[in-house]
Amino acid sequence: MSGRLDRARTLAAMIDEFAPIGWRRDPAWWALVAGTVALERRGQRTAPAYLLSDGEPGADTFMAATTPAPDSTGAWIGWAIASAHAGRDAIARCDGAFPDQPLAVTIERAADGARAAPVTDLHRVGFAIGDALVVATLDPRGPTHEAALAHRLAEVIAGARPPPVSGPPPLLVVAIGDDTLDRAHHGHRRAWTGRGGPWLGIARVGALTVVSTCHMIVDGFGHAELTRAIVHATEPLAGPEVEATMPPLVAGPGERLDVAWRSIAAPARALPLAHGLGVVLHRRRGAPAAPRSPSFQLPVAPGAIDDPTRFARRVRPAWLSVRFSDGRPEPLEVFAARAKRAIAREAAGAGLASRLLAALAGVPAPLAIKRGVVGAGPARWTRGPADALAGDACLSVLATAVPLIAVSAPPPQIPRSRGSAVVTIATGVGGALAAIATTGPWPAAALLDEWLTEVSSAGGAPPASR
Repeated sequence: MSGRLDRARTLAAMIDEFAPIGWRRDPAWWALVAGTVALERRGQRTAPAYLLSDGEPGADTFMAATTPAPDSTGAWIGWAIASAHAGRDAIARCDGAFPDQPLAVTIERAADGARAAPVTDLHRVGFAIGDALVVATLDPRGPTHEAALAHRLAEVIAGARPPPVSGPPPLLVVAIGDDTLDRAHHGHRRAWTGRGGPWLGIARVGALTVVSTCHMIVDGFGHAELTRAIVHATEPLAGPEVEATMPPLVAGPGERLDVAWRSIAAPARALPLAHGLGVVLHRRRGAPAAPRSPSFQLPVAPGAIDDPTRFARRVRPAWLSVRFSDGRPEPLEVFAARAKRAIAREAAGAGLASRLLAALAGVPAPLAIKRGVVGAGPARWTRGPADALAGDACLSVLATAVPLIAVSAPPPQIPRSRGSAVVTIATGVGGALAAIATTGPWPAAALLDEWLTEVSSAGGAPPASR
């Protein structure tokens, strides 16, 4: 009994660090603590399963980089074929490189939850043109041997209808024609059916090459590696010119995001950025006397701090909050000391997220139900814990080979009637990019500028350039 009490006390102490004052008077919190204590040991003994996404659109992301834009239909066709080969090669090369993240798969949906289905033909890819989908088998010799495919794509651009798609879903899909920034994170869903589809999509939004993924398959580090490989391998090729107007792409399903980004100087330190975000969230809530900011998430890579391979692993959130006294935020060093403890616990597998996920794994229920618990919005009786665990924002800091624009949707548990944001800093050689995606009444550009100004005024980062 004393062991269970000790585990309950440590959980309560972790919740104290970020939850609203008075959370201990909410029975829902104590039900969560009791359930975690009862089930976490059982979950630690079960085979691990990824619980944070069931392949739903809310877990879609994109990363992007500036590349030369096609200036003719022939150039579009050449770019699409080169991109398909680059995506296929990147998946084949990186498959197995990221723990618990197999890449040579598609997503298969079933009643008991989404699963990764192994792909038997890595050369089978899709091309989205208007509202049509062309599925083709790439020539293993490379994009310069794709004359027949180029003419087939040109015919569809000119108005021909491709045959209905049959057989397994393609490994990936490339969109021919400009996508929209607000839905670019759902690009891979243009090749989806009710049974599932590819987890990776390649598209263009103006001067950007955009690589979208489903978070169920790959985490941020792997996504960045794939994006870098794809954007650097899409050398322009000459395709056949078509005397036709490029058909507009049909918007895929899913949520619209407001997106903005700025260049900042590297290195960007996570804790000053997190402190500034907490200050802005406190201001945005409109309750200046509140003793704590709304909670927010900071993803943590598990493993020892000196282990360079840990960044390739699946991350787990540390929950943070900035404390206030008489309307003033606590000093950065005080916040940082508490944040470092939370980060260290998650890195060691002993943090609140690690224990909650272990308890959920121990629930004797189908995988789809467990994932639904993570993704569901708060019910009336669970509103307190659900609101605090969702938080108002998420801050990610990625080390990438080159600066990338990285965009994710806010967690689906956050009600869209209030503001929510995901901020991602991708630091590479020569600088860093800060990108933000928002939902609700928060304009992305205004929030990003407010946050960077707050961090800069506190000495945590230089001002951004537009």
